[in-house]
Order: sequence, then structure tokens, then C-alpha cells
Amino acid sequence: MQHTRQTRITANLVGLMLFVQVILGGSSFVLGLDVRYHLVWGTLTFIVLIVATILARRDFGVNSTLFKVALASIVDFVIQGILGLFSFQSSVAIVVHLTNAFLLAVIVTYLISFADSADKASATIALQTKTAPSGNMHS
Repeated sequence: MQHTRQTRITANLVGLMLFVQVILGGSSFVLGLDVRYHLVWGTLTFIVLIVATILARRDFGVNSTLFKVALASIVDFVIQGILGLFSFQSSVAIVVHLTNAFLLAVIVTYLISFADSADKASATIALQTKTAPSGNMHS
């Protein structure tokens, strides 16, 4: 159960970090904040996403929906990074980059939802195991 809690916390952390990432990106575009904050935070967010994916694999296996959604998040994050690099020279790329950010947010929302559900299911199973009577009952 402790392992699933780590996965849940890490997936939720990715969501929070993506929220900050969007704020930093918007601030660099609208307020002129140095874009390096957006780039560095994005790199840190990507590392935490990889950790969440590793934890999902460890706890639920490669066939789990949680792991598959985590992989989809990684793929979209890489695409998002490439779009971000093109955004330095193209207004169209900026719009596509922003649009893809919403897609990434939706995918990570699913990641969080699946991690939360898996952790709750694991806790329920652990509780049922603790409260189930042990030994043989004779009638």
C-alpha cells in the first residue's frame, strides 16, 4: 500500500508542476519573464513525470492503464518540448504549443485520476485483508 501512495503523490506532483509550468510559460510570453525559468521548470517536471512512470510500472505493471497513460504523457511532453523550441521563431508554433499544453493537461489529469483510484483500491484491499478472519471455521 505504501508503494501505491508514492505513485499517487508523484502523479499529483506532476499535475501541480505542470500548472506552475503553464504559469511560467504564460508569464514569459505576456509579462516578459525570462523564458529560462519555464525551460528549467519544464525539465524538472519531465524528470518527475519519468519517476511517476517508473513507479506506475513498478506498482501496477506494464499492462496497467496507469502505466500506459504515463507513457502517453511522456510522449506528449516530448512533443510539447519540440513545439516549444519552434515557438521561438513562429507565432503559429506558439498557438500549437499552447493548444498541446491543454492536451497534456488532460492526459496528466487522467494520470492523476488513475493513480488516485489505484491507491484507493489498494487501500481497500489491504483493509479487507486485515479485517478478514483467518483460520478455518468449522460448523
